[in-house]
Amino acid sequence: MTCCNRADKTKKCLESLDSDAIDMNYIVVDDGSSDGTSEVLRSFAEEKHREMELLNGDGKLFWSGGMRCAMNVALGREKETDYVLLVNDDVEFYEATVERMVTMAVLNPGYCISGATCDKNGKRTYGAVRYDFRHAKPTNIEIEDEDRDCDAANMNAFLMPYHIFKGAGKFDEHYNHAMADYDYSFTIKRLGYKIMLTDYYVGKCESNEISGTWKDNTLSRANRVRLKETPKGLPYKEWYYYLKKNFGLRCAVWHSITPYIRIFIGK
Repeated sequence: MTCCNRADKTKKCLESLDSDAIDMNYIVVDDGSSDGTSEVLRSFAEEKHREMELLNGDGKLFWSGGMRCAMNVALGREKETDYVLLVNDDVEFYEATVERMVTMAVLNPGYCISGATCDKNGKRTYGAVRYDFRHAKPTNIEIEDEDRDCDAANMNAFLMPYHIFKGAGKFDEHYNHAMADYDYSFTIKRLGYKIMLTDYYVGKCESNEISGTWKDNTLSRANRVRLKETPKGLPYKEWYYYLKKNFGLRCAVWHSITPYIRIFIGK
């Protein structure tokens, strides 16, 4: 897990995630928080008697960078674990979620398990997609679908058998914030493993707000372009790299241009 300046959410996430039924150890990156997040993490570990390795960032790691740091520590440990769970700290997990995900993984050898999330009203927010690779077009997979095998997953709650994690390694260094989870999904698939979405919501996680981002069409075009190129936007170099690596040159050239077209026409 990686976190920054949302101590209350981080605490709720950990308290909802922790299970007496499973021996859980934590590797957490606090990316330069100033709101007491590190103290919250230490108090949680002490209260629950959990092993927690707390790493400190400089505030510039963002999500992908922070997760790379944590994954690197996990990969370097001599003592192996059974599973690795990647978590976003804005998920508030439902009871016994981890046990259900582990059971699902046991019953489906060779699979990673992507946990679907919903908002407070029970509407899908994050999960997994299946791609039309010719056009790099994703289609959401729903928890009600009979076939929930997927090509790429949001890793708000993503469970991997340790041997798959060991083979896939850490997130690609090219990504600062977004795209690393989808890219990592493709890495797992290229290794010959599969990913399955849960047939239930593992917890609540609200969608990221569009307001104030490059997708906000109430902002000026110049401001939207500026926001697009920030780490939390859709930086051209990272986006082009992601597309070329996973979909080929033709898709990379075209889909690198389309966000600017979208901004230009005010969509």
